[in-house]
Amino acid sequence: MLVEQYDFLSDKITLFYSEKGLKFISLADDPITEYTAWFGASDFKFTDQKRYAGVVSAYLQHRDLPAILVDWEGTTLQKQVWQYLQTIPQGETINYSELANAVGAAQAVRAVASAVGKNPLLVLVGCHRIVRKDGSVGEYRAGKDWKTKLIDFEQKVD
Repeated sequence: MLVEQYDFLSDKITLFYSEKGLKFISLADDPITEYTAWFGASDFKFTDQKRYAGVVSAYLQHRDLPAILVDWEGTTLQKQVWQYLQTIPQGETINYSELANAVGAAQAVRAVASAVGKNPLLVLVGCHRIVRKDGSVGEYRAGKDWKTKLIDFEQKVD
């Protein structure tokens, strides 16, 4: 598993990828431990290839993200939700019910919410853009502070 790390909003973002594509993104202080908790042990090789530098830079500059290959493992519903998350523009949020309706699973809001929570590609696949019906941010794998920080960052276009 190849690993790249970038400066990101006064912290670090860590991207894990295989020859198939991007597999996992972490904002954790210990990204290796977080990856291992999701996928099990692996051989990690930190690289300075900067394969995803353009994607991270585009996000930080509030530009549309270039297409990226992904190495997703998930159910059909999870992949459908993750693909839809990529269509939500920076700076916009929707609630879980709206997302469930958008993916044709209006009666499965909890399953859709679970799929959001299992998104392996934080930030670039905008699960942080999904909020509760009452407008509160809700949960986020990297923590509520990160979720709020990302939403605030996206809504402040220079």
